[in-house]
Amino acid sequence: MDASAARVPRVAILINNPYLADSRAWKIATSLGSAGYDVTVVAREGDGLPPREELAGHRVIRVPQPRPLGWLPVPALPSEGGADHGRRGALERVAGRVRETVGRGLQAGRYLLLSRAWARDISAAVGPADVWQAESVITLPLAVALRRRHGGVAVYDANDIDTESGRFARLPAWWRTLLKRRERAWTQQVDALVTVSEPYASILSRTLRRPVTAIVRNGPPRYDPPDPPERRFHARFHLDEGTRVVLYLGQVMDGRGLSELFQAIALVDRAVLVVAGFGPDYERYRASAGASPAASRIHFMAGVRPHEIPAWNAAADVAVMPVQPDTLNHRYNTPTKLFDAMGGGVPVVASDLPGIRPIVAATGCGELCDPTDPVDVARAIRAVIDASPAERAASRERCLSAARGEYGWDHQAATLMGVYDTLGVSRP
Repeated sequence: MDASAARVPRVAILINNPYLADSRAWKIATSLGSAGYDVTVVAREGDGLPPREELAGHRVIRVPQPRPLGWLPVPALPSEGGADHGRRGALERVAGRVRETVGRGLQAGRYLLLSRAWARDISAAVGPADVWQAESVITLPLAVALRRRHGGVAVYDANDIDTESGRFARLPAWWRTLLKRRERAWTQQVDALVTVSEPYASILSRTLRRPVTAIVRNGPPRYDPPDPPERRFHARFHLDEGTRVVLYLGQVMDGRGLSELFQAIALVDRAVLVVAGFGPDYERYRASAGASPAASRIHFMAGVRPHEIPAWNAAADVAVMPVQPDTLNHRYNTPTKLFDAMGGGVPVVASDLPGIRPIVAATGCGELCDPTDPVDVARAIRAVIDASPAERAASRERCLSAARGEYGWDHQAATLMGVYDTLGVSRP
């Protein structure tokens, strides 16, 4: 290997998923790879997925997550939904809360024990790197441990307020307190703290007691949508030509307003709701949709890979994201799907919440709604899809203009590389 090749900076992006639908990690990895960095995405193993892959501009190494105390039984967590009746139902609810508290406590205990073993396994699989970038609080201690073992710099890309998100919101209070303290301690040991929006930056700098280094938004990659749009959904679901497509594209889970959407679509004429998603709650929500009065107008399809998102977004008439105000993380969230819709030239219906409101208002890219009220969600959908052709064309241009300006991914990638510059990681 010649000297110039030896100087190529190595970046390891640490994620807590199998790298099938993580669009932020994909955008970071492909952009850094295109700029000449040697990029490895370190992901979790997944059923049927290869342990190693070579993709455009980067590689993927999937490392199994260790199971410390795997012999210890963890109580089954209660199922979501389902009707309870009478005294028996009340007792079951109480028992369910107890099982959930104990179960989540034991899960959290395992998490606090696994970091050392996981970092050791990643070290053996990946080797040294110049940048260790953690994409969540789950992988944050790994970045700290690997930087300590191999050198380089550690970057915490806090793209959620994890300790206030759905995953951790139902932890026992004392476990949440412990996790917050550990996150703060780990964050004091990294070289840079990055997040996705100004509201998150304000919250994180206060709770983690250090300034945010830079804001790298979940902006969309450059895409030139066809005009007129492709009729991808019409072909897939054999829809009539005049049917409008209301698209939910993303993770299928509680707190995303799917139940409200199932009710809202019944109030919108000549329209179908398409849920293109993934996640452990996918089948539960599909069953719920099948039992709703509007079942014939709700279609489910598997989630799409990150590089396919722009084309599928561009084929919809409106993209919907009625994020619920159920956690601090959601109230100040700026969903990736908001920017992805802009990049496809598709107007949005989004929650009137502090994280989303300023962007929708500033760009004019769609309608805000009360995400808890299906009637208001339906009103906002109709306002978008019933607009005149001239207004729809103007809305499309506003979306594309925003996506190609400061919100565009090229600008965000340059910001991240600027962070690396300040840390002494020379560009290729």
